[in-house]
Order: sequence, then structure tokens, then C-alpha cells
Amino acid sequence: MPRLSPKRLLSLIILLVVLLASWLYWPTLRLPLIYDTLLHIRITGGLNFASVWLPTEAFGFYRPMTFFPMLVIKQLFDGYPAWLLHGNNVVQHAINAGLLAWLSWRLWPDWRRALAAGAIFATFPFSYQAVTVYGHNVHPAITGLMLLGLHSYLTAVSHPKAATQSGTEKKVRQWLLVTWLLFGLMVLTHETAVLFGGLAALVHICARPELLTQWRQLLRQPWRWYLLAGIVYLVVYQFLPISRAPQAAEVGRDLWLNGLYLLQAAVFPIAWFAHLLPNVSGQLIILVGFGLVLAASGWLAWRKPAWRAPLLLAWGWWAAASALLGVTLATDYLLHGPRLLYLGSVGVALLWTHLLAGVWSGLPTLTPALSLKGEGADSLPLSGGGLGRGLVWTAVLLFVILTSTQFVRTKLDEYAQLTEPINVLKQAPALDDEIVLVNLPQWLDVPPNTYAIGVEFVAMLGDYLFAEELVAANLPGEHPVWAVSLPELQTSQSYAYGIQDQHEWPGTFNNRRRHYFITRYLPDGPQTTHAGYILPQQAQPPIPLPNPIAQFEEYLLTEATAQACDGRIQVQLRWLESGNSVAETTSVFVQVLAEDGRLLAQADGPPLGIRPGLLNAPPDSLLYDWRQITLAEAETAVPHTVLVGVYDFASGERSSATDATGQPLPDNAWRIPITTCP
Repeated sequence: MPRLSPKRLLSLIILLVVLLASWLYWPTLRLPLIYDTLLHIRITGGLNFASVWLPTEAFGFYRPMTFFPMLVIKQLFDGYPAWLLHGNNVVQHAINAGLLAWLSWRLWPDWRRALAAGAIFATFPFSYQAVTVYGHNVHPAITGLMLLGLHSYLTAVSHPKAATQSGTEKKVRQWLLVTWLLFGLMVLTHETAVLFGGLAALVHICARPELLTQWRQLLRQPWRWYLLAGIVYLVVYQFLPISRAPQAAEVGRDLWLNGLYLLQAAVFPIAWFAHLLPNVSGQLIILVGFGLVLAASGWLAWRKPAWRAPLLLAWGWWAAASALLGVTLATDYLLHGPRLLYLGSVGVALLWTHLLAGVWSGLPTLTPALSLKGEGADSLPLSGGGLGRGLVWTAVLLFVILTSTQFVRTKLDEYAQLTEPINVLKQAPALDDEIVLVNLPQWLDVPPNTYAIGVEFVAMLGDYLFAEELVAANLPGEHPVWAVSLPELQTSQSYAYGIQDQHEWPGTFNNRRRHYFITRYLPDGPQTTHAGYILPQQAQPPIPLPNPIAQFEEYLLTEATAQACDGRIQVQLRWLESGNSVAETTSVFVQVLAEDGRLLAQADGPPLGIRPGLLNAPPDSLLYDWRQITLAEAETAVPHTVLVGVYDFASGERSSATDATGQPLPDNAWRIPITTCP
């Protein structure tokens, strides 16, 4: 086997974990802007490049770096392109994975540890919310800044014995200055910047393990100034003029449940088995798993003193980030916010990296590497530990990565289902028309939970956001928007969901088209369709109304087409009210027939899928009624004709129908030949 130089091996590892993180989250680039991103866009609209650095009353935290990048994007792109915001999160997450792999290499030059740390962090299951929603960018941002700060700090203290040399001393000051600049950005990004001093101390101990027994010398190291600055900022933060209490400060704190949720994140590969053991308490699995992980850590620290500093960094990072969450946050807020676990996942990744390396690699001696080049790295990456242990190491690491990847991709699929209404909106031809969103989902909860503690639903809109903002952020133009609920189109499913019911049904029509988008809840998830639109008389061109091709008692059919595309029949109908009163039980049947007249599929329902009383179309309005019919997968017959007619669903009686000349239509239905789409 050809040898790889340490530098090339490190570059390869960083490239692999960056590609893994990018591949895992690339589907988010197709998502629209949702959830807290809309709140941040709303707040950014009231800021400028001067006021962004001041506390804002509309936001319960002091985080200027949350809004400054959005001001820059707004200035450059005259808006907020969804692909750019989502891509920014994915890139930051991928870079963070590379930075962690590099940090592991610098502290313990072993390819296994570097690869495992970066890969476990890249696929950590509870990171999905922080990476997928740009409004949660603060979590990848603060984590990246902390990792960069630790790299610069590690470089500054990498040659302590040579500090008497003027050139080296100057370099130390320069790198400490860089660390201070990064610390300043952390303070402007997130409150967890106060942890940096403590994390720098842990990294310093890993770089110089002898400091574990030299406490006086340890306390004289530069990290103490960052810790002191963090404490000062924590005190000053309490006096900042932030008037609105954030949701995170709500009451209802259950420290036991908070602790279980945080422990679950620490032992997530073991907690994964909870959904396979439904008869075993999930809490018991987590507590037993925590005991096993703690025992393994203690065993490593006892057998090999060289492992104490690495384990201290891993446990210390997780514990510091978790303590802030568990003590300060309301339980409901924490259990619904897996994004909050993003920073602590660095410690979790390091913990499992050390457990893997220590238990299954034959307990090699760790040699701290304090230089950027990573001297001492194993140039024979497959040596040490034996083939059997190497296979076990590989199998366990693959298990962690594959189960985490599957979980994350499942959540991304749920985001795609939730945001389908917005993607369907983008495909609609309307620019500045009115929009009615019927049964727009707010959240989705698909059981069973993979992990026992916490709520795994994927939120789309918070209670403090509105459908108008959702549409405005994702579509050009100005659109009057209604988000309404129609219970008769909702069904009970194995999953739970919430509906955005923010408005009364729209009444008076203006000189605009009014589009209707309906979400139906099917066994395999919600599905949104563009049901069509109403063109009121005042919005029609000054020409005579179209002549009917078929006349029913309630409606006049003025246009009808049907196309077969990929196993689906797309039917487009255009109705004109006949002037007669339309009963609430009036509906339309649309039947797909084979050449021999056999019924293959059908899609019944009133025009646009909404009962006439709610639709409330004014006289002489044109109703563009669009339906999509899916043929059964086992069906081999070729669809030939679509039958369209009007009937009363209460009695089952069909309305009489005539053609344009007044001649009765067979079966009281208009026949539409099915064509094949281009």
C-alpha cells in the first residue's frame, strides 16, 4: 500500500467529511423560506447597517450577526433567495465538520479519530433543524466561530517553550489577537460565546496534558482572559435594553426531563434502539446507555492516563453546552428544539470518537501534536489494533453514520412534504393574484419516534408568523393571502398534523384572479394541489363570455381538456355559472374510462374542490377547475375518455345535460378524449 504523507491524509479526511455533510443536506437547497427565517426577514426590514448593531425590541436576544448577513444579502440580491440562504447553512455545516476533523488531527494525529469526529458531527441526527432552516443559522455560525477560535488559540500556544524568542513571541501575540477578534464575533453571534474560555482551557490541556497536574501554571494561561471576558459579558447582557422576553424564557421547566433529553443526545447511538424495543422504557434505555458510556469513559481514563485529557474535552464540551440549555430553558421549548443541541454535538462527536478509538484500537498511546502540520501522524493508517478490532471499529462507525443519515433524510423528506404548498405556488402562473391556502400545514408529526425523548415533528410556521409572510418571502409581487381551514377535506391519519387557520373565508371579489391551493392529508403524507382559480367578471377582458360546449342545470361547461402524463390524467375544466341557484350538495363527477368503457379512476367533487357556498363565486365568473387523477399502479388498460357531469351527491341524481345545440348528452355527461402530453 502506498504511504500517504500526513498533510495529504489530513486533506483527504477533511474533504471526505465536508462532502459527507454537503451530500446529506443538499436537498435543503430546494426548500422555500419557512419558520424562523420569516421572522428574521420581518425584523431585518426594520434595520439598517447602523441600527443592526443595537439591541432590537422585536427580538428577545442581542445577536447582531444574525441580521447583518441578511442586510448584506438584501443589498446584493434585492431579496432573500432561498437557495442562497439554505446553501449558506449547508456550507457552514460542512466547514464545521472539516474544522472539527482538523482540530482532532492537531490534538491527536490519528486518521481514525479525525475521520470519526468529522463524520459523526456531520451526520449528528439532532442537527437537522439547525441546518435545514436558515432562521437557525446562529447555531452553525457560533459553532464555526468557536472552532476557528480554538484553532487560532491552539496555534498561539503551540510553542510555549520558544516564547522568549522575539519572532515567536510576536507570532503568539498575533494569533491571540486573531482569537480575540473571533471571540468578539462570537459575542455578537450568540450568548454561548461565554463558554469559549472554558473550551479553550480544555483544548490547552489536551495540547499539554501535563497541565492537568500543574494547576497554577494552567491558571496562568491565556484562556483565563477569554473566560473572564465571557463572565463580564454575561453580567452586562442582563442590563441590555431587550424589552420582549423570548419564548425560551417561558415558565414550565422540568429539570429531569431536560436532563433526559440532553443525555439522549450524548448516547444517541444507543438511544436509537428505543424504537426497536417498544416494550422497554425509553428512559431506561437512555439511563442504561449513559451508564455504559460513562463506565467506558472511566475505564479508558483509568487504564491509560493519556486518555484523560481527550475525554475531559469531550465530556466538558457536551456538559457545558448542555448545562446552559437544561438549566435556563423551558422544557417544552427544549424538547421541540433539536437545533439547540448543535453546539453540544461537537463534544458528543469527540466522545464517541474516543470511545471507538480507545476500546477497539488497542489503546494506543496518544501523542499531543501542537503544530499545524500534525507531526507524529500514523503514516500507515491500517496499522495498529489488529484486523478484528479494525472491523469492529468500522462496523460501529458505519452503524452510527448510517442510522443518523437515515434519520436526517427522513426529516428532510418531512420538510419537503410540509413545504410542498409553496413549491406548488411557485409553479402556478399567477404573479399578483389573490391566493387562498386551504388546510395549509403548520407542523407534521410522523410516528413512531426514533428517539424516545423529545418531539420529532418538523415545524413549518410558528404561531407568531403568518401566511402572508410565507408567500411574500417566496413569491414575487404582492398577493392578498388567506389561510383557511376546511375540516371536510381533512382526514384522520396515522400521523398528527396542525392546520394554519388564520383567516375567515374570503368574501368580496376584486379585479384579480383568486387561486385556490388545497392540501389533503393522505396515508403517505400531505399532498397539495393547485385546484384552480376564479376569474370574476370585473377581471375579465372586455369580450363576450365564451360559448358553452355543454350545459348543465347549475353550470355551463365552456372548455375541457384531458392529458395523460406518467400515469396521471390532468383534467382542466372551465365552468360558467348558469344563473340558477346552486345547492350545497351540488358536485361534479370526473371519470376516466378505458376504450371498452370500463371505469379506471375518478375524481369527484365540486368545482375547485370547494362547496359552492364557501366558494361564493359571483355571477358570470369563470371557474377554472383543475384536477389530477392517478391511475392504479397495477392498471394496464390505456385511458381513452374522460366523462364530466354534474350531480347531487346527497341523492345521487345527475343533472340533465345538453350540448351547445340543445341536444341531450348521453349519460348526461360530456366526453373528453384523452391526449398524450408532449
